[in-house]
Amino acid sequence: MKKGFLSAVLCAALTASTFGAALADQVAMTSTATIKNDLNYLIYTPEGYATSSETYPLVVWLHGGDQGGGDIEKVKSSGLPKLIADGKQFPFLVFSPQNPSEELLYPIEKVKSALDEVIAKHRVDPSRIYVVGYSRGGFGAWALAEQYPETFAAFAPIAGGGNRHYLNRTNEKATFWVFHGANDDVIPLSDSVILYERLKILKRDAKLTVFEGVDHSGVELAALNDPELWDWLLKQRLQTTPQ
Repeated sequence: MKKGFLSAVLCAALTASTFGAALADQVAMTSTATIKNDLNYLIYTPEGYATSSETYPLVVWLHGGDQGGGDIEKVKSSGLPKLIADGKQFPFLVFSPQNPSEELLYPIEKVKSALDEVIAKHRVDPSRIYVVGYSRGGFGAWALAEQYPETFAAFAPIAGGGNRHYLNRTNEKATFWVFHGANDDVIPLSDSVILYERLKILKRDAKLTVFEGVDHSGVELAALNDPELWDWLLKQRLQTTPQ
């Protein structure tokens, strides 16, 4: 009786398995969904741009975490846009996209798409496009270096972090200047050190500046107010045409 019962159960299981296999399927599909790129951004054009026919360098500025959302005026509250709003002039274009999220990291693909739009509409020197980002924007700067290595000539991540395992994808001709505060209790100094050391192992042109006694909120202006940063940045140029 027991043997007959087990045989019946086994037979039923095999039947169910065979029936299930007949119904199962795995089909290759291609998504046709589209993602609207509705990034807000600020664009700064230097004095003389409107009457000139020359191409200009362009700096991508990626703000910190407290300026995300839908109010573009928040982006002017600190960093490069605030310096501009306070009257400081620069000899380059500045593209400042706003992270649409107040909690998540920058949507890097959308940033790159909006940048392409800006480049198409303005006279940009394609060999002199740079990225400067602070805090959450520093994470964005590292991500752009890894995901779009042929676009940018130089990167200046300030108090950021990222995935060191993808740094081998960065452009061998790009340069890096990493900034961090020694007293940063929001993004640990070690986050920048690990990435910098990985760049050096990969034989990238990179340097690291640590501001002693400076915390997370203070390192942004400490880096941006360093005139050497801008002198260094404007000397960087990709030898190949960016994609």
